[in-house]
Amino acid sequence: MKKLVIIGGGIAGLAAAYRVQEEFNNGQGDIDCTVLEGSDRWGGKICTIRENGFILERGPDSFITQKPWALELCKKIGLEGELMSTRPETPKTYVYLNKKMVTLPDGLTLMVPTKFLPFALSPLFSIPGKMRMAMDLVLPKKFSNRDESLASFVRRRLGEEALQRMAQPLMCGIYSSDPETMSLHSTFPMFSQTEKKYRSLILGMLAAKRQRMKAAPAPQPKKGYTPFTFFVSLKNGLGSMIERIIEESPDITFRKQTRVKALLQKDDGWQVELDTGERLEADAVLVTTPANVTAKLFEPVAPRAAELLHRIPFVSTAAVTLAFKKETFKHPLNGFGFVVPYSEGRKISACTWVTSKFYGRAPEDYVLLRSYVGGALNEPYAEQSEEDIYKTVLGELQDIMGFDNEPEFYKVFQYKKGNVQYHVGHGQLIESVYNELKPFPGLYVAGSAYHGVGIPDCVLNGTRTVESAFRILRGTAAETSAG
Repeated sequence: MKKLVIIGGGIAGLAAAYRVQEEFNNGQGDIDCTVLEGSDRWGGKICTIRENGFILERGPDSFITQKPWALELCKKIGLEGELMSTRPETPKTYVYLNKKMVTLPDGLTLMVPTKFLPFALSPLFSIPGKMRMAMDLVLPKKFSNRDESLASFVRRRLGEEALQRMAQPLMCGIYSSDPETMSLHSTFPMFSQTEKKYRSLILGMLAAKRQRMKAAPAPQPKKGYTPFTFFVSLKNGLGSMIERIIEESPDITFRKQTRVKALLQKDDGWQVELDTGERLEADAVLVTTPANVTAKLFEPVAPRAAELLHRIPFVSTAAVTLAFKKETFKHPLNGFGFVVPYSEGRKISACTWVTSKFYGRAPEDYVLLRSYVGGALNEPYAEQSEEDIYKTVLGELQDIMGFDNEPEFYKVFQYKKGNVQYHVGHGQLIESVYNELKPFPGLYVAGSAYHGVGIPDCVLNGTRTVESAFRILRGTAAETSAG
């Protein structure tokens, strides 16, 4: 059997491993696959803590269904019955603006208004701001295909107010990024594609909305999952996905607390040297670690690719989860939470009202909040001590939300230099990495640094890349370093 070693046990690496397992399930199991993870747990940023009736997420708490690959993976591994939509009775999201909570207007698709009346009546934008956004209907489209920053694009189509009050807190919050440096093509390519096809973002989003409406939506259940929801999670947390992938992959060898020291190229393949001195033979190696970690592994073998990977920046972020007794908590928590524009000068960027967003995340007599600090615009707040991060978050939440409670408990989840940034030109940079790896047959890369940071993107990237490896291992296609 041909030997494949996957380095990195995050969702990209595990999705790739499960794709190998599918080959065994289909009677084509001719690849010996080993997954190596340096830490003491699997899943990377996906990590669920279950304690005393609480379900706490260290990393992401949900994934989108419009990119179907994570949803499809959940169904394949038997988790369809565990899928859970957001709570239908509290769908509001707020923007903290001028010391007030302002509801995002109904009909907002990503950051584009698709309903006239809610947008016209919304206090989120001034009258001049609304008029500037409406100019999108008549502005010409951009004819150049060159990448640009998200800030440049939003200013051009919708204006400065839309950038500061909507795009920056909503769109950039996903990537913890500065809109002035954030690559439009690598983060939200649908915007440039919509402009190219329809000229107007508003007209394009309305057309997409009409297409979705052709499929009659199923009734929204009180609890559970409907295929027409935008965000979904799992009843016992997203960690269930990680646990189930491993359970459903009996033909894969999983080794955690196993650190890779070096990659060695041989005439007939590769050797993976561990820090214990053990060497694993491999016909192909798929590296799914963060780009800065991958770069260090590549330095002795593929120095030019390593140098390019080192150019990909990372920033620090942190999240604080706080549990309060419901009976003494003053705020109604009548929504999913709020985002904070950078222009407001606050220390936090957002807060999710966890128990209002999902069922079953805490005992009935508790409420859970989860707040975020750091990112490209406020990185120093995420690099404090855990105690100082907690004090920063609690003080901000008390001031913004108007309560004076101390939490029953809290947990700080800190990621120092753990969030990859897609700067303008990111796509070209990644293409250059792939080109530099072409002289190294059997060496592949996948993960959040390449084609998307979300769970569905990483699932797709890991799956497609390992399928490229299949073709090479079986001698049926020309060499490529990416899926």
